[in-house]
Amino acid sequence: MARELMKVRNLKKYFPVEKGLFKKKAGVVHAVDHVSFDIYEGETLAVVGESGCGKSTLGRTLLRIVEATEGEAFFEGKDIFKLTNHEMRELRKKMQIIFQDPFASLNPRMKVGDIIAEPLVTHESMERAARDERVAELMELVGLRKAYGTRYPHMFSGGQRQRIGIARALALNPKFVVCDEPVSALDVSIQSQIINLLSRLQEQKKLTYLFISHDLHVVRYLSDRTCVMFLGKIMEIGSTNEVYNRPLHPYTKFLIAASPVPDPHARQKEKLILEGDIPSPLNPPSGCRFHTRCPYVQSICKSQEPVLQQVEGREVACHFPLV
Repeated sequence: MARELMKVRNLKKYFPVEKGLFKKKAGVVHAVDHVSFDIYEGETLAVVGESGCGKSTLGRTLLRIVEATEGEAFFEGKDIFKLTNHEMRELRKKMQIIFQDPFASLNPRMKVGDIIAEPLVTHESMERAARDERVAELMELVGLRKAYGTRYPHMFSGGQRQRIGIARALALNPKFVVCDEPVSALDVSIQSQIINLLSRLQEQKKLTYLFISHDLHVVRYLSDRTCVMFLGKIMEIGSTNEVYNRPLHPYTKFLIAASPVPDPHARQKEKLILEGDIPSPLNPPSGCRFHTRCPYVQSICKSQEPVLQQVEGREVACHFPLV
């Protein structure tokens, strides 16, 4: 059994919404709402769901890019949210992020070598020669030529820019990396190259990934376990093969059915289609968040919120799991 690297309990992140000239409070967006899960060393835990379900907010909150509203997150036994700025600065060496947009996440006024070296300048006391050597090593690791270090980001393709972002994230030899939809902004032809790179780096560097994505095919290929989110809540979490082959939550079933299949014969099959609109995170429904769209809804679903329960080795938040 792998060692537990991170333990998250009852994590909440709410964003106040204001309106008008005097910024009157208009409500609260429940981006992440009472989320609990564990991440184990060396694994890839994927977080999937529709846009706006809270995936990216979850990853950024765990790194304290945004501050949590409530809850606990223990990394190697330390509660991240209770650390001082100095303590958090030290911990950031072990926790890094690969951003979604390789065009927006790199400073256009900095040379690529300086971008990759920035974490080393911030966190390590290194001689210039040693730093340059480390940057050259990182560039080679992600498949970039050392000579490219004197160029600017606009001179590279999207896939190359994402390689630069990956090199920067690995500069301090982290243990845990949040991959925030790292291939969604790339051409399909390039996506597989970046996914294979991430997989190879994980094996070489013994990395642990929290992989955020809406592409279920990518998730199925890369992840060990999958966490399905809907409107700030976890619906189901378990082994990726089990979740895909036999989903226990109705939302997981419909989410997988909606994913395009590259098989012309599959087009003849009748597709499962969800009806209705996604509820507003400003005013989430009572009971189960999914009950307004669920075809299997019962009266208890409308009034009582289901908790994550163990069902056949998985955790499912449903009163009537599809066993």
